[in-house]
Amino acid sequence: MRLTIAGAAVLLACSLPPGASPVSAQDEPMEQGKPGEWVLSSTLGAGVARGEYGDFLEKPVNFDLNISKGTGAWRFGGGIQFGSMTMKPPYDGEKEWARFDTYLLARRSFNPGGTVRPYFEGRVGVARIHPRSELFWFDDPENLDPGASPTAWANGVSYTLQPGVEIQVHPGVSLDVSAWWAGYWTGEYSTTPPLDRSIDPPVSEKDPVRSGQEYGFKAGLTWRPLAQGVTPLPPPMADPSTGTLKPLPPPSGKRDAWGVSRSWGWATAEMLAINFGASMFNEYVRKANFNQISPRSWYDNFKTGFTYDDNKFKTNQLIHPFNGSTYFNSARANGIGFWGSSAMSLVGAFVWECCGETHPMSWNDMVSTGIGGVARGEWAYRLGSAILDNTDDNGRIWREIAALPVNPVNQFNRFLSGRATRVQGNPENPYDWRPPNFGFQLMAGARIIGEGESISENTNTYGFIAADIQYGSAFYNERRRPYDRFDTTMQLNYGDKTRVGELTIRGDLASWVVGNPEDPKHVVAIVQDFDYIDNEAYEYGGQGFGVGYYSGHGAPMGTRFVSRLVAYGVASAAVNSDYSFLADVANRERFREYDYGPGVGVAAEGILFRNSRPIVDLRYRYTYIDVRNGSLWNPDPEDNEGGLEGSSANHQVHRFKLRVNVPITRDFALGAEGIIFYRDSKYSLEALKDVTQRNPEVRVFVTWDLGYTRRRAQRAAATAGN
Repeated sequence: MRLTIAGAAVLLACSLPPGASPVSAQDEPMEQGKPGEWVLSSTLGAGVARGEYGDFLEKPVNFDLNISKGTGAWRFGGGIQFGSMTMKPPYDGEKEWARFDTYLLARRSFNPGGTVRPYFEGRVGVARIHPRSELFWFDDPENLDPGASPTAWANGVSYTLQPGVEIQVHPGVSLDVSAWWAGYWTGEYSTTPPLDRSIDPPVSEKDPVRSGQEYGFKAGLTWRPLAQGVTPLPPPMADPSTGTLKPLPPPSGKRDAWGVSRSWGWATAEMLAINFGASMFNEYVRKANFNQISPRSWYDNFKTGFTYDDNKFKTNQLIHPFNGSTYFNSARANGIGFWGSSAMSLVGAFVWECCGETHPMSWNDMVSTGIGGVARGEWAYRLGSAILDNTDDNGRIWREIAALPVNPVNQFNRFLSGRATRVQGNPENPYDWRPPNFGFQLMAGARIIGEGESISENTNTYGFIAADIQYGSAFYNERRRPYDRFDTTMQLNYGDKTRVGELTIRGDLASWVVGNPEDPKHVVAIVQDFDYIDNEAYEYGGQGFGVGYYSGHGAPMGTRFVSRLVAYGVASAAVNSDYSFLADVANRERFREYDYGPGVGVAAEGILFRNSRPIVDLRYRYTYIDVRNGSLWNPDPEDNEGGLEGSSANHQVHRFKLRVNVPITRDFALGAEGIIFYRDSKYSLEALKDVTQRNPEVRVFVTWDLGYTRRRAQRAAATAGN
């Protein structure tokens, strides 16, 4: 389970205190090697529990993350501590009690300019104690909403006294060793399990309890980003011939195309803030049962390894890739390129799976968040950038606000650093901003979908709005970096079971012209695919890679036919199934309605263009899915209890689409579309009958071709210039 999109945006705004931004494009350079003002640190500690809670609990361990500011003797900031304690006998075999602190800190260093820096730190914060053990359930989870905590919690206040020493091991990096003593007070909480409260005397002589103390030692690292920075960009300069602002300098090893300084440290800090901020949101706001995290739960997750989960299709296949995109763009927004940001997406997904929740690590989440986050993240980065215009001084703020829901991480950084309001040039290379070839069709109309073999069988009619975007050209791109060319389809449903009905992304990671580069007709590409389709009749999602072959014939501004053939593999595909309730999942709270498994497939597409407008669009996509979790009964041949044989399952998924657009004006067209989804599912166990599913769909709509409008304006401007 994860943070909602709105919740992520709110928590993202808390990832750094006001003003705590990376070195921005216009910052003045600082002395090489001189530590900056901001300090990031984390420590791991263990100790002893005392007080009323200490009569029942023992062996506290904790991990904290904090951010502070200060270069002299004093440093001020705040942070989060994730801790836990185990119960004393006879309950020492039960799950631990989590104890959180969200705090403000003040630190006094006594040798701030030295290599060895003794210090004394004080913290005041909000405390929360929350048991995980089933002994303290106030109700059975089956009687609660999925994901709701069945144990009560107690809130209060805390303070911590922490003497220690920082030992510098590298400019900006220090080893932090300290002792600590903490006290906390909460509302009343009974430490006697509900089933044992008839015992006389109770297990704890002080029941209910209100306070506790802890003391012990901790060690960790303190990282102070070096303020060497980079040479600041020159002030905005106008081209004397046109009066327009000159573009930004080209990207270098220290800056990206938007002039953002490259910082792995700030990118990592934002990724951790998103993850652990989400954990606190789920604990305090959603009151979830999976966020009482601590070093103990992290160790358990590593020991258990990867499993599968039972989340809703939308959660796993749409929301999780969104989370991955925030990790991706925590790097992208800090000047890091596509491949480095892709690594951050995978790292962020792993940090959440191991340490962001108490549920065992989920393999399907790792794929959808990590790999899906790459596609979803670069998609957001490119489309968000296309909305922006650094030279716009009139109504500029509305562009920045419009880009916020597309790429909230990048926009947060732009507002925080001041780039959202600073008038300057745009990127020098158009492929870093708005590519020369850009198509955008907006469609609105009605869709009729059948839940049977025929379009007249058990049908429903709904409204929808959809958009197709063609970013860049497979044939005419002058640059061929990852996602310099991609196409995407987005659809919003009205009346169907879910609002977001479709999001597909097809991005080129690399491509090469076959034949004459002056007259490109054929292109080979390495592609990344992202699929999410969700409606009342069927569900399909997946993240994969493949090899594509493009062919184009005809004049670009006349009649032109473009085809694409793709052979691909899917790391983890998800499709609705009739027996998916058999899925072996960890901590089941609901029955999953879809199967998981790797797959392979082929796709064929052909589009007829007239004056750069798509007139006829024909697409077919086939995927073979080998089920690894879902409609399987006892799939492990070495674990066949009672002599039952293991079973296997596979799905063959076919998707066919034909769309026709009939122009009625230069910018508008009337469209019709037919779609067929066909699933052929095979199960080796005789008790599970093979199933075929066929769902037809018909749509009628009006198309507004915004890309064509833009190209027409460009041609008109060029004609006027001549």
